[in-house]
Amino acid sequence: MSNDLIKSYIGKVCNISSGSFGSTFKKVKILEVVDNWIKVEGRGKIDLINIDFIQNIKIVDDKYKK
Repeated sequence: MSNDLIKSYIGKVCNISSGSFGSTFKKVKILEVVDNWIKVEGRGKIDLINIDFIQNIKIVDDKYKK
């Protein structure tokens, strides 16, 4: 995936799937995209996801609620 394309999703709540390489991150807010990593927040915790393993990103809600 292109970093520029993913950067357009910053601030959006998404489901991010890495397919067979790991789990699906559901309803996470994309906070930052740096080099090959996406910083996301969901359920009160921060995760980093390697862009190389992402298969799908779907926006589920434009509003983020804690």
